[in-house]
Amino acid sequence: MGLVDLNMATALGWANQLGAPPQLPPSLEPVDRRAELVDAIDEPLMLHSDLHVLDRAEKESCLDDISRTSRLYVTDVGDDGDRINIALRLWSGCMSAAETIAYEVKSGLNTPEKRSQVFGTIIDPMSELDQIYRAGVEAAPSFKNLRNEPYSFEGVPTSSPVRSFASSREA
Repeated sequence: MGLVDLNMATALGWANQLGAPPQLPPSLEPVDRRAELVDAIDEPLMLHSDLHVLDRAEKESCLDDISRTSRLYVTDVGDDGDRINIALRLWSGCMSAAETIAYEVKSGLNTPEKRSQVFGTIIDPMSELDQIYRAGVEAAPSFKNLRNEPYSFEGVPTSSPVRSFASSREA
């Protein structure tokens, strides 16, 4: 099963290398806190446009940046590997959903049909398998609001977790 974007798939792969999906820690129960963490680690992850081509040293540097940054948001997980695992899964889920609910991405306009297909075949099934990824999906509207970016649920299944904490800021 592929993900929306190769970087998101790579980040989820890195998380899987660190271990199984852990439980969502209490510090990340507030959905806005999840969105803030994703926003904070987005820059270190996207310093390199293609995560899948990083060499070992670049990957380790990226993961060290995520470890340092995530300490500010995930205050109740002391183990670096567990915290990075959580952060990568959250980022992958949130960015996959945020990209899909966006009106437009680099490759063009998102249509209701495309949203329906991506959520129905990729994002929602992955959310059923990985509760941390799901927590990231749930944070996508908050992430879009944090960045003042419009989004649409047109075409998104009504049962999708991306709708769980949606506010009235949908454009």
